[in-house]
Amino acid sequence: PLPEESILCSDGQVSYKGYSIENNLKHIVLRADLKQYVKKGGYHIQHVNELHNRLKKWIAGSFWGVSTKYLQNYLNWFYMREKFKHESMTTEKMALASIQNAHAIKQYRCNNFAYDVLMTTQM
Repeated sequence: PLPEESILCSDGQVSYKGYSIENNLKHIVLRADLKQYVKKGGYHIQHVNELHNRLKKWIAGSFWGVSTKYLQNYLNWFYMREKFKHESMTTEKMALASIQNAHAIKQYRCNNFAYDVLMTTQM
């Protein structure tokens, strides 16, 4: 969960409204259909939309699709590409960045467990 002082900016998708209510967050909605792109002097979702666009283009240009089971791995890969996009990525840098998260294996196992639970509830 986000800290209570966080402000959630979204496109108005109903799940964001529920999340903001459940987590007691201020929620600012920007509706592109009403040409709302910036609100209250600086709240916008343009950076997130642009990042999402880059992610979609990378996936479409690199793969024949992605498995939801390994989605977190694809996101991690994309994150590393973004983090080091202005420098050459050496094997040493990649290894160092990979081992900096002491909880990586625990998170991976939790992701696999969550995926397994999701799949069993869908069948």
